[in-house]
Amino acid sequence: MIEINNPYSRRRFTLKEKFQRKFTDLAVPLIKKIPLMEDWNDKPKYVPQFLSQLRQSAEYWNRDKWTNSKPTNVDVDLLSLYVSEYIPIENVDKLNKGLKKVYKVFAPKRFNTNDISRIDDFCNEVKQSIHGGSWSNFGFLEVGEESDLSGFAKQLQVHGTHVSSSSIILQFIITPSDNFVSEYKKLVESNVEDETVLTPSFKRFFSFWGSRTNPGSRVKERLIEDLLLELKWRTLIEMSKYFDMYFTSNKLVPPSIEVYKVKQTSCKFKYEENEQRNQFWESIGLIDFHFHEISKDGYWQLFSSERNQHLDSSVKITCNSEIPREAMFHSLDFQMVYYVQGFSMNLLPILVMRNYVIDLSKQISIRQKDTFTSIKKAKPKYQKLINIRYELEQNIHILKRFKNEMGESEFGRLKKKIMNSISDFEPSRPNFSDKLWAEIIVDNTIFLIDKTYNHSQNFAKIIDDTVRLLEIKTNNSLRKRTFWLTIVTVILSLVATLFAGYSLYFQLSIESQNLIIGIFYSIKNLFGVL
Repeated sequence: MIEINNPYSRRRFTLKEKFQRKFTDLAVPLIKKIPLMEDWNDKPKYVPQFLSQLRQSAEYWNRDKWTNSKPTNVDVDLLSLYVSEYIPIENVDKLNKGLKKVYKVFAPKRFNTNDISRIDDFCNEVKQSIHGGSWSNFGFLEVGEESDLSGFAKQLQVHGTHVSSSSIILQFIITPSDNFVSEYKKLVESNVEDETVLTPSFKRFFSFWGSRTNPGSRVKERLIEDLLLELKWRTLIEMSKYFDMYFTSNKLVPPSIEVYKVKQTSCKFKYEENEQRNQFWESIGLIDFHFHEISKDGYWQLFSSERNQHLDSSVKITCNSEIPREAMFHSLDFQMVYYVQGFSMNLLPILVMRNYVIDLSKQISIRQKDTFTSIKKAKPKYQKLINIRYELEQNIHILKRFKNEMGESEFGRLKKKIMNSISDFEPSRPNFSDKLWAEIIVDNTIFLIDKTYNHSQNFAKIIDDTVRLLEIKTNNSLRKRTFWLTIVTVILSLVATLFAGYSLYFQLSIESQNLIIGIFYSIKNLFGVL
């Protein structure tokens, strides 16, 4: 059993939800020990009414007519994951050194055809050009049994591209290990039951416990997603030991494309009256009613997993096992993975930008709320607003790169390349638009970049205006304080002078004192005459 340690899955539930699940695990076995009365209107002695009702409800948990186990006429094999990462150009030297170390540590023991000089060529070209470049293939990595990654990945292939003048995109093609594939298939083939979670309230703890039930298909889909997230995270964490990557460093889910081989000898739409309905395809995330495209020959299908309950923003591509193997490929699996490369190289840079912008918009939304709350206070914290403004400027500098360096023409070029690489696809059920999914995702990315940039500029102006007003208010307060401080200082100076004069006077001889008194009266009489 693979232990799930990735931060994305561990943050899936809030502390409250985690408590509810722990509480359910402890309480349900005890609740099921409560005896059922023949007449359900009665209840056992000393048992609260709400617990008796929960005991009755427990009889109906997991008693539906739905199943999500793998049908006998279906096979689904996970072939590979295309995972993409973002690296700013200022880290290109670290990338150069780190990639070389990676290819030394994970060098194939047999048939090593990798040429490390490609890494130097790529990094030098990035540093000497302000234009985007083509993709570079750095070669294969082999995960040995001694590596901590061996239980998850068997082989990796790394590509890189200079997508704009200051942005580098890396693509990792991950071939899962036999151990991971085995765990994955066990989960895919199993039937996961509905999940009922008790939701007690502390205010009504001794009188009522609510509950909610998640369908088994959704629970299974979540478990599969956690497993795939673990594979991505383990792989990229291993790579991040050698060089920094934006999504991994910031504990964000990097975009990916999952490639599956599917065999389905028949398709059943009608069930007998007492027969269990099968939600297998829903449970493994291969049904999406919003975006669903199928090729003209029926071999390829594409699914997007971006519903609210998903943490991952992956694209799932399936290929029918009936596709003929071409002579130039040593296996059908390798042929399927290879054919996705062109599509992934065009789409993943767009998904990288989109994922970055979506996360940035969330950060801006949170900071905006904190800022507006701070402004409403009687005494806003001047330094806190300045820190928020500085943090905002740091966060949007990559957004500015995407907006200023890409431009409409570059996005238009990428869209054409994606449309060409997906030319075999056509929509089977265009629910919302006649556009293909790939075209929609590019247009949506451009929209999100523009909207987030404009919003960040408006937010920055609000902070600047607020800081300026606070500065005026502070300066006005300082002027008042300085005026009264000056008056007090003058008074204190006069008092100190008089005190010093009196001290000096009493230290003089009597003749000197009389002389000073005489001078004082002479001056007084003079002022009287005048």
